Amino acid sequence: MRSTIILFLILLLAACKKDGAQLQLQQGAFPTGALSANTGNVSLSAANINDTAIVFKWPEVTYGVSVPVSYTLQLDKVTDTAGAAGWVNAKSFLSSAVTRALAGTDLNNFATSAGFTPGVSSPIAVRVVSNVVQQNGSGSTVPPIYSNTIVINLTPPPFPPFLYVPGAYQGWDPGAAPKLMQLVGKAGLYEGYAYITGQYFKYTDAPDWSHTNYGDGGNGTFSTDGLAAGLSVPNDGYYELTANLLTNKWTATATTWGIIGDATPGGWSNDTQMTYDPATQTWKVTAHMIKTGSFKFRANNAWAIDFGTDNSGKLVYADNPFFGYTPGLNNLSVPEDGDYTIILDLHESGNYTYQLNKN
Repeated sequence: MRSTIILFLILLLAACKKDGAQLQLQQGAFPTGALSANTGNVSLSAANINDTAIVFKWPEVTYGVSVPVSYTLQLDKVTDTAGAAGWVNAKSFLSSAVTRALAGTDLNNFATSAGFTPGVSSPIAVRVVSNVVQQNGSGSTVPPIYSNTIVINLTPPPFPPFLYVPGAYQGWDPGAAPKLMQLVGKAGLYEGYAYITGQYFKYTDAPDWSHTNYGDGGNGTFSTDGLAAGLSVPNDGYYELTANLLTNKWTATATTWGIIGDATPGGWSNDTQMTYDPATQTWKVTAHMIKTGSFKFRANNAWAIDFGTDNSGKLVYADNPFFGYTPGLNNLSVPEDGDYTIILDLHESGNYTYQLNKN
């Protein structure tokens, strides 16, 4: 009996000590002017886009006891940091250390998502958030600690928002040519579609011939020599066109489109082919569809280029060599059984849409 009482007192004492240690957790704080950067001005170009562009440093935040701490470096537009909604759209970079280096691509992606003008200096607000890491995976019950805010000036690379695709197929008129839009958050990368009926074409960075135009540099690369030969495709057809101004590479992939899935006549084994309508620049098919199934749009009867939808119903590439794989997308469906005219519209770069019209 006595040994049992002694053991109970030992356990009780240990529990009290543990509780006492927990009670010593204090609200930490960053010292004044804690956050600093090794430069206040960053100018990006294709030559340095993959290099380290800036390094941020700050001291550790202490909480009175030893607890695991994580830091989050946040970047935002200066105009978006005030008020109740301040920093809501900030770009975050996690760090377990008290320093964080950002590459040119990190800043470049932020600049394009923020809508900064290429080649023009814009201010960026930067701060660090300190959080105590919960060991059970839940959110921290300790309030976050914020550092001072510093402002750096960023000049994105002079990448244009669009590339134009003039060619023999449309009279070599850049102003009336299809456009490839720069990918959101991926500066220097462009993608879009065009129906090309003449062999040669070029990319231009403005809707005219007075700026840079991109011709054939050999082996799938660009030349910015205005006298370079045109880019070319082997046959007439509907092409997915891409451009990477960071690497000066381009691609042209001939595509035909269809629907596939257990909502379609061919099930998941056979594509139901769509037909291109040059008058509307869309792909169309009329087919009997089943509401209990689902389907996808895919190119060339293969799972290399295909679309699903996000939770808002917007078309998003599920597979694409240029974009990579996108997980978590939904298949498409029809609200009821019946014959539908299905339309796929890819003519506006970055704004791909579809229609399901019941006949």
